[in-house]
Amino acid sequence: MQVRKAGHPGPGKVTRWRADPTERGFVFEFEERWHQAGQDWYAREMMRMDVVDGAIAELTVYCTGDWDEARQREHAAAVELIRP
Repeated sequence: MQVRKAGHPGPGKVTRWRADPTERGFVFEFEERWHQAGQDWYAREMMRMDVVDGAIAELTVYCTGDWDEARQREHAAAVELIRP
């Protein structure tokens, strides 16, 4: 949670998330929305965590990047998501 909060200058909300176990740990996916510089922003991230002896031993993070309102509209016009 601290990594997410430190990654953006303003407070945001996690509007959707899920966690799934894997053979070696778990996968955590979330989307975040926040308001900054007069715009509503969006990002979606997925993290894979390998756990060894009860602690995270390896972490991989994938992120869409921070999308401003124009990028969100562009994506919505070009892509139909199976699952929002």
